[in-house]
Amino acid sequence: MKHHLKMLVIIAACWMWALPGRAYVLEGPHILELMVDRLGTAQSLFVSQKLIFHRLEPSAKVDEAAAEKALDSMDDNPDSAMLPPIPASEPPPEQPLELDESLRYIFSKAFRSDVRSPGSQRIYIFNAGRTLTIIDGYIVDNAENRFELYKDILLYRSRETLSDRLTQLGVDVSISSLGRYEGKIAFVLGADYPDESVPQLWVDKETLLPMRWIIQPAGDDSGAGALEVHYLQWWKIGKTRYPSRIEFYQDGNLVRECRSINFEENAPFSRELFDIDQLQTVYQRQPPKPADEQLPGQSSEVQKAIEEFQSLFD
Repeated sequence: MKHHLKMLVIIAACWMWALPGRAYVLEGPHILELMVDRLGTAQSLFVSQKLIFHRLEPSAKVDEAAAEKALDSMDDNPDSAMLPPIPASEPPPEQPLELDESLRYIFSKAFRSDVRSPGSQRIYIFNAGRTLTIIDGYIVDNAENRFELYKDILLYRSRETLSDRLTQLGVDVSISSLGRYEGKIAFVLGADYPDESVPQLWVDKETLLPMRWIIQPAGDDSGAGALEVHYLQWWKIGKTRYPSRIEFYQDGNLVRECRSINFEENAPFSRELFDIDQLQTVYQRQPPKPADEQLPGQSSEVQKAIEEFQSLFD
């Protein structure tokens, strides 16, 4: 009898162990509450950083003339069939483009980014669900793109507001599981690990800080793959924690990077910096494209400069 009872206990333990991981992790809202508490209670934050755009190296191409010549020589030298194709000469890969950027957070309320290059300036503002983009003094029609969304994980400092924002962006916070990534155990919000086909936020189980966000393309982003945002090397500034490096990956390739240089907690900001209605009265709309492209004028030059700078952020 004791033997049978012991076997039943072992079987029950094995059955319990085999249950889905989601039954043994904290619920999504609770995880968000712990994460927000860990991020800190400051009212605002100023960040100066380097915004780096990585240019992908061109893939090696086969020199067709050299390959044809090698094929013609196979009859005379059978061993030549073992030789690899001769790659065509390629220009050296372009160096990453590095720009200066300043960020202003009013936590749970507003965000502003100012990016400067030698010849252009871009201002991006998010306030109460509204966005505004200004390039070289002109308001441009530009819907919020996926690369701007990284800030949301850092902006909202209450469980309710962050949960609402994640839900709006497609993350089902009612689903949570345990996952492993690069040797770390994490809570996965929005998916049953190892499913990565849906939007999801990964929170480090040990530090309770966000570590990975998988953003799936929206319905109008046909052909776009998932965007992964990695939050790395966390610093503590007063009562605030902030990642000193943020990396963006598409199709497994590092395409963009933010490297923080300086922080200022509870920095005083003028509310006018975030006032979209007022800024719309200060700046003009983007000039229309000229009807006759053969007769470029000043507006077409402005348009070209705006489009070139804007293309970096698309």
